[in-house]
Amino acid sequence: MQAPWEDADSPDAAEALRRGAERVASMIVTSTYSDLDCALAERELRMECLRLLPDRMALFDLVYASRFRRLREQFRHES
Repeated sequence: MQAPWEDADSPDAAEALRRGAERVASMIVTSTYSDLDCALAERELRMECLRLLPDRMALFDLVYASRFRRLREQFRHES
């Protein structure tokens, strides 16, 4: 199943973002990484999306930013 931002022109970019998002999610749920490390990795992924797929930033925020926020609330006990 393709991600909503995938199209024939950017499958490699979408795959890179998907892998990066899995990495950030893993960092959030793993206690070996600090909150700062997680925040920096999330920002780095956001900047990568801006570079690779700038027209899809709203979708990135809708999908990944909310996912990361939920994971932080669940595993890092943030409000």
